[in-house]
Amino acid sequence: MLMYPYNLVAVGEQAMNLVFPEKIDVAENQTIQRIAKDLRTDPTFALLDAIPAYHTLTLYFDTQRISEAQFRSKLTVYLHNYTDAVAVTQERVLELPVCYTPEFGPDLKDVAAFAGLSIPQLIQMHTQNSYFIYMMGFLPGFAYMGFVPDQIAMPRLNRPRAEIPAGSVGIAGKQTGMYPVASPAGWRIIGRTPLKLYDPHAPLPKYQPGDRIQFKAINRQEYERIKTVDQAGKYHLNIKKTKEA
Repeated sequence: MLMYPYNLVAVGEQAMNLVFPEKIDVAENQTIQRIAKDLRTDPTFALLDAIPAYHTLTLYFDTQRISEAQFRSKLTVYLHNYTDAVAVTQERVLELPVCYTPEFGPDLKDVAAFAGLSIPQLIQMHTQNSYFIYMMGFLPGFAYMGFVPDQIAMPRLNRPRAEIPAGSVGIAGKQTGMYPVASPAGWRIIGRTPLKLYDPHAPLPKYQPGDRIQFKAINRQEYERIKTVDQAGKYHLNIKKTKEA
């Protein structure tokens, strides 16, 4: 059985929310990702979509093929029989280049001052760990990731900026993320990636919930070189796989 308590909440006529304890936790979110993967590959659930979030999984089903009562019953049986003793799986870690400069990171100096660090120390701290992608949202391709070290977990801006450039990388408390398109932003922007993170003609992002992102610091010259290669469609993210129980 599941190691977490849960509730099933109907959302309209053709969707149901699987709700776990309200917290941001890698193990809990990995369980959500596994359930989503299982249900997507089982045609008897008649799924139209499965949308994982921090502590919920929203399941959309085809009411022409399965009723709400049937769906709830099947899901209840599945969850009753679910086991967390899953086989060892591989977790992808994608290396994302970022140029950390005041030009690209208007909040770089403020975050360093908040943390009591030099800018090189801040960059080293932000790039030393990989960040788990809990969910996608807000913008196409926007990944909510965590956790940054407490020392650099600076709160959001009191007044969001009206627009920041695509590729901007920021911190908001314990979370970090990158903006795939130009948009308003209340996060503390500390750098920018030269990669095009969202393409409306090929909208599926290169990263997905359950992946990890490892930021790699690059200089201004490398930024321009990678941007040119990426625009030509010839840049490939460095991807490594780690085994997770």
